[in-house]
Amino acid sequence: MNADPAAELSGAGVRRFTRQATATRADTSWLTLGGDVLSALTTAGVVVAVFGGAFSALRERIAARPEAAATDLPGELTALVAALLVTAGVVALLSRLGPLSATPATAAWWLPLPADRRGLLRGELRRVCGVGLVAAVVVALPVVLAAPAAPTLPEVVVTVLAAALVSLAAVGVLVVLQARELTGWVAPAAGAVATVAVVVPAVVGTVGSWTWVPTAPDISLPLLGGVPVLLAVAALLAADRVSGRLRAGALRERGTAVFVASASALSLDTRELGRALGTPVHPPRRTRSWSWVREPWQAVVAGDLAVFSRSPWRWGQLAIGTALPVLAARTDGLGGVPALVAVAVVIGWSVAAVALGEPARRAHGAPAADRALPMGAKDVVRARAIVPVVGLAVVCAVSAGVVGLGWEWAALGAATAPAWAGAAVRGGYRPELDWSGPVLSSPMGAVPTGVGVTLVRGLDLGVLGTVPLVIGLLLGEVPDLLLGIALGWSLLLGLISVETAQKKG
Repeated sequence: MNADPAAELSGAGVRRFTRQATATRADTSWLTLGGDVLSALTTAGVVVAVFGGAFSALRERIAARPEAAATDLPGELTALVAALLVTAGVVALLSRLGPLSATPATAAWWLPLPADRRGLLRGELRRVCGVGLVAAVVVALPVVLAAPAAPTLPEVVVTVLAAALVSLAAVGVLVVLQARELTGWVAPAAGAVATVAVVVPAVVGTVGSWTWVPTAPDISLPLLGGVPVLLAVAALLAADRVSGRLRAGALRERGTAVFVASASALSLDTRELGRALGTPVHPPRRTRSWSWVREPWQAVVAGDLAVFSRSPWRWGQLAIGTALPVLAARTDGLGGVPALVAVAVVIGWSVAAVALGEPARRAHGAPAADRALPMGAKDVVRARAIVPVVGLAVVCAVSAGVVGLGWEWAALGAATAPAWAGAAVRGGYRPELDWSGPVLSSPMGAVPTGVGVTLVRGLDLGVLGTVPLVIGLLLGEVPDLLLGIALGWSLLLGLISVETAQKKG
């Protein structure tokens, strides 16, 4: 280090010296780097072309089909709802992991230095902005391509650019909130917005008409691009200015969470990823007596109810899981394609099953309380399936009944509930990844050979339990024979799920 010591101890100087030291020890040439960049751009172009062609073909197929009855929501609205869901998820993720953080190496080597923290964190701010830009393109591009009318190239470019600028503004606002330690409300607010965005259109599309909502005014392209530019610039300047106020302890804590979440995502360990990003459990507002608890199995049910009721986001998941199939069934174009409605049913009921499987996941992670009960392990698992059965019976019955607009559809949905309840328990008790055996090489690194079986454990039987409902969607009606088959099939799958929940295979 032969530069000015004062410059070296500035944030920019430390980052520059680290880059130089890394470059001297790296075996990557500029030619290799250029090849990697060209490969990434080529891959992105191929992905865009494939998605554009797929959306164009889907648009033509939907336009060629006759308009289905009981569809009232425009396709643009549903596309915006999907984009809002993804955006809310990204915002909640950034608020829980930062957005600015310090990895263990950064916390050990950089933060103790007498250098300005604002300069040290500027590189991290750029990386987070890059993540926001990628997320904006991933969210905005399908929305534009899914429009009923084929968009022009300027419309695609301007819309994607506006979304990218809005994402930069959101990153800047999150950094300002992080500096003031006010990010605790962001994730709950994002979850509430996502819930309202799904439930309200589904309800309005079922009981009323969406035509009462005023149409969006025509906005000129310069205005559409100019306002986001001002917002992004102002937010990023404010974020850069306040980044020096972030506490080292808070940065280190967020960095540890980022490290654990990144390692879990790369190794496809969804259980550990859920722990890193888990929602907090709020203490009860009032004391509950649980006077009805007299038997050990009732204590298990009471504990499951307590765990579930103290996590408000789980209630939002149930609402989204109920309304998502209804939203697809009420959307022009989607409602006339039974396969797309079936996909929405599987996604929505999977979300509800994940919410109701939270007590099982906690019991698997901390089994001491269950082992203290005067019950066998099998009996505990059977008791733990009671809350999911009741909850999913309501979710599936309401969702399917509103999709098909008939009591027979509600009965078919309720008949499917045991399979999804068993899937929730089976998924909650799925084993940890086994790293002691052979591993496979993947683009993300080494993963255990049985990772695929572990990922779909629980979900597989839930999807199988939905087959009778899919048949009903294809037929357009629910015969009595199908209803009886669905109930027997679902009970069988639910029993298999519960009885094999704690097995490693």
